Amino acid sequence: IRQVGQYPANYLISLNEVSKDDRTYACLWGQAPVGEHVEQHNPFVRKQCLSMLAAMTLDQGIMAARVVEGLFMHQTFYKFLHDDLVGF
Repeated sequence: IRQVGQYPANYLISLNEVSKDDRTYACLWGQAPVGEHVEQHNPFVRKQCLSMLAAMTLDQGIMAARVVEGLFMHQTFYKFLHDDLVGF
């Protein structure tokens, strides 16, 4: 942490990726009385999945963001870095 403090706030960029599909909010664990099984019926879907990658700084907030259909792969991540961050 001491080494990070030597840089101004606008030099530090944090990246965060999130994704959302129809199963995101389904409950994964449950509770039942002893000796009984937990039953929950959730929809099993294979629909559209959206992913968002955002670059944030302490002084500017969100400086770049990109949403793609599906997941971020190696090529789409580098395209975000090149087109949105370096070109910013």
